Amino acid sequence: MRRRKTQAISDIIKEVLKEQNLNKGMLENRAVHYWSKVLGPAVARATHRIYVRNGVLYVEMTSSVLRNELMMWKDKIITNLNQAIGENIVRDIVFR
Repeated sequence: MRRRKTQAISDIIKEVLKEQNLNKGMLENRAVHYWSKVLGPAVARATHRIYVRNGVLYVEMTSSVLRNELMMWKDKIITNLNQAIGENIVRDIVFR
């Protein structure tokens, strides 16, 4: 007997993680990982520490000038990060 309804293993893993509510941590980790890819190496060098807690991305910056510039572009950054992740995991960004 041959099965006709086959699925890719990646789809099955995503489905299981979503059902078990295990994908939130994975998506938050992805947000931290994509920070340097979305904003580029110059911003990544000025970033000290990044972490996500309850949908809020906390970013510690070494440059106050760059921090103020990024605060003006916060909504666009959130949109670009969520598009890169593929889910709406980042709701807000706090620059420190």
